[in-house]
Amino acid sequence: MLTSIFAVSVAGILLGLRFKAPALLAATALLLIGIVAWNYLGWPGHVTVGKFLILVFVLASAYLVGLSLPVYRNRNKG
Repeated sequence: MLTSIFAVSVAGILLGLRFKAPALLAATALLLIGIVAWNYLGWPGHVTVGKFLILVFVLASAYLVGLSLPVYRNRNKG
């Protein structure tokens, strides 16, 4: 679970640096599709609804951090 939280955080920050809100919606849908496929195939590490909600929250939070990084960086330059 820790690896997936780290991966989703990095993806969220990178999305926030480059893309706007529709990309967050697409990433959330892709996360849902990936989790459903993971559970359907029966691979180890069954993902529950609670874990999915945690991952979506982490993705959205990291996205907001990624959005705020360029603003913070430009503020400190001037």
